[in-house]
Amino acid sequence: MRVSFLIDSTDFRRWQAKAIADVLTASGASGAIAMVAGPPPAGLLDLCLAFEALAFRRPRSGPLDRLSLSALNLPIGTADADIVIDLAASAETTGDRLLITVGGFGVAAGAANAIMAGEEPFIDLIAVVNGEQRLAGRWHVAVEDRRQLGSGMTIAAGRAIEMLTLAAGRLAAGATLGSLTLPRVEAEPSPHRRGQPALFAAAAFARSLAARLERLVRTPPNWAVAWRTDETGDGALPAIAGRRWRRLSDDGGRFYADPFVVRYGGRTVLFVEEFPFATEKGLISAVELGANGPVGTPRPVIETDCHLSYPFVFEEDGALYMIPESSGRRKVELWRAVNFPDHWERAAVLIDDIDLGDATLFRADGRCYLFGTVRPHWGSSWDGLAIFAAEHLTGQWAPLFSGPAKVDVSSARPAGRMFSLGTSVVRPFQDSVGGYGAGLGFARVDRLDAGGYAETKLMALRPAPPLSGLHTYNRGGGFEVIDVISDGDAAIVTP
Repeated sequence: MRVSFLIDSTDFRRWQAKAIADVLTASGASGAIAMVAGPPPAGLLDLCLAFEALAFRRPRSGPLDRLSLSALNLPIGTADADIVIDLAASAETTGDRLLITVGGFGVAAGAANAIMAGEEPFIDLIAVVNGEQRLAGRWHVAVEDRRQLGSGMTIAAGRAIEMLTLAAGRLAAGATLGSLTLPRVEAEPSPHRRGQPALFAAAAFARSLAARLERLVRTPPNWAVAWRTDETGDGALPAIAGRRWRRLSDDGGRFYADPFVVRYGGRTVLFVEEFPFATEKGLISAVELGANGPVGTPRPVIETDCHLSYPFVFEEDGALYMIPESSGRRKVELWRAVNFPDHWERAAVLIDDIDLGDATLFRADGRCYLFGTVRPHWGSSWDGLAIFAAEHLTGQWAPLFSGPAKVDVSSARPAGRMFSLGTSVVRPFQDSVGGYGAGLGFARVDRLDAGGYAETKLMALRPAPPLSGLHTYNRGGGFEVIDVISDGDAAIVTP
């Protein structure tokens, strides 16, 4: 197979070179390039990227560096190409091809426009056949730092590479441009105009400076865990908004987040991520719940050399296990309680060499599934849902299918234990549009098999001011628990 790539030689960047290399590797194809004229890039964009690196004291984003076409060492021409991939988003190009855009522009420029408009980019993969355009895939990607163009543009570039590589693999396996289909969010991106990078960079730097000064005179909002006795019960979606939740108190030197509650051995225990500000490294802590709520304060039960969070706790064959997030170690680890709830031992490594966020176990049809978010090269862990499957808990875990189940910053990342609702299964999800953990929602699982994954959004919540985040829900042992971003130490929070 031979793949030809359409490139604008005046705006060729490192991420495009990696996309070309990864596509050729995934498809086993030979490659060629052809020069076309793409849309003019936003003025001063490269200068503003350099200014950002200086102002925020961070390395300049390598994926956005300009390169010479000589770095590719590929022949020139489109003759006899089996697939043409358009990396330039040229309005003048004709012929059958695979086109990748953000808001109708090339990936880098389109992502910059979206970020300057205060939005998360939508990456569109478009199959052009006989002059007709068909949307083959749409991914809604994260912006982890809304003050920086370079950070968000890099994440978009990383996901674009992943999207193109996945598409190339499927085309090499027999798919056609007319039949190619990748995961697709149904939301429509907002139309936006070309941005002005210089004005955005100046405003972003001013906001960053104001935030630094504010931190000198007041404590910024932080995560807090809140609880209530179970008001939902079986067979209903939880009513969270507008209800009073009791806050788990802290001493101001730490925050608590990611609550999970379990009833085991006649005791009900709340597990949380504890994040001491002094160490800036998460650990897993526990506190017993009595009839009137927490008895005492959370105490550490698992601490390692890497950050731990999301203590997914569950019972299996009479024993109690936990899968805490340990993505900093690039492992998914299984821990077993040897003296509940205070002492745990590492029982197995379920998946090695992976950055998997918020691993969530689910069992169906006699199989085990792990849901989580995977951070690709240059990408984010907020937006790409991956699903792994195994016959047994400690069995051989493998991806359920190639590529992400969905890429959607508004609903991909897990937000708690999955649960039954009548004959349906509901998956809690995080909504990080506008910021990490900004909202919480629930989706019905419609399909889960090797052929694909599908779900329907049932509810989406954003907390009411002064709260500014809500990203976990769990229940068990007669209690319901959430976490919120809270400004202050009020004993009652109302999302």
